[in-house]
Amino acid sequence: VLVDEICRGTETAKGTCIAGSVVETLDAIGCLGIVSSHLHGIFDLPLTKKDIVYKAMGTEYVDGQAKPTWKLVDGICKESLAFETAQREGIPETIIRRAQELYLSVYAKDSFLRTNGANVKSSNSDIDVSSSDIACDQNSIRRTIHSTTQSTNRMEILQKEVENAVSIICQKKLIELFKKKSTSELAVVNCVLIAAREQPPPSTIGASSVYVMLRHDRKLYIGETDDLEGRVRAHRSKEGMQNASFLYFLVPGKSMACQLETLLINQLSSQG
Repeated sequence: VLVDEICRGTETAKGTCIAGSVVETLDAIGCLGIVSSHLHGIFDLPLTKKDIVYKAMGTEYVDGQAKPTWKLVDGICKESLAFETAQREGIPETIIRRAQELYLSVYAKDSFLRTNGANVKSSNSDIDVSSSDIACDQNSIRRTIHSTTQSTNRMEILQKEVENAVSIICQKKLIELFKKKSTSELAVVNCVLIAAREQPPPSTIGASSVYVMLRHDRKLYIGETDDLEGRVRAHRSKEGMQNASFLYFLVPGKSMACQLETLLINQLSSQG
């Protein structure tokens, strides 16, 4: 039997006890199966067990970020990748940073104090949680906060730098083009950000636009299109690009969009 996220649809304390009772029952009848849960309190219950084996998702640090290995390892894990997942799903960085601060100030220490000095026994080994684990966990969270903040700041700086460079390059070109046409129309480059998980607004439908895709490796992709929503969707469908953000501005016509695209490709690198 496979039970995923057992008893998550009710109040935590009683749901945890129901989950514990279910696990005891399955163990008593010799059931072969897997029960997954984020109800960490189940490990503190005085369960009667004989063949229960505790498993946890393995993790590794890549570029300062904790990532799952998708392999089960022996042991108990009371930490999740909730903050990393929220970031990947496009939750605003300010909300994530504040959540991390709140967790660090209350839950990280409290969760270890409940088990400090106790032995959590599984069928394979004893797991001792000592006061040193508290400092270790808090340091891990601080590293995550610091890494997330640094990553966010780098992307914000890159966005501003690209926006300024695009405005300078294209504004000058637009002024030249409008002068040749002897038009009184104002040549204004109004860059708009499409953040991770956001979609272009309805005003872009059927309009010609020039866009810059901002990648997390600081590489840029420059393009033009009359279907910005479709182009954004196509870029994000590629591996590793799901959270790509974009800067774009609208222009009067595809011909002008093509000229500005070529101009940016040729000159943006010279802006640093």
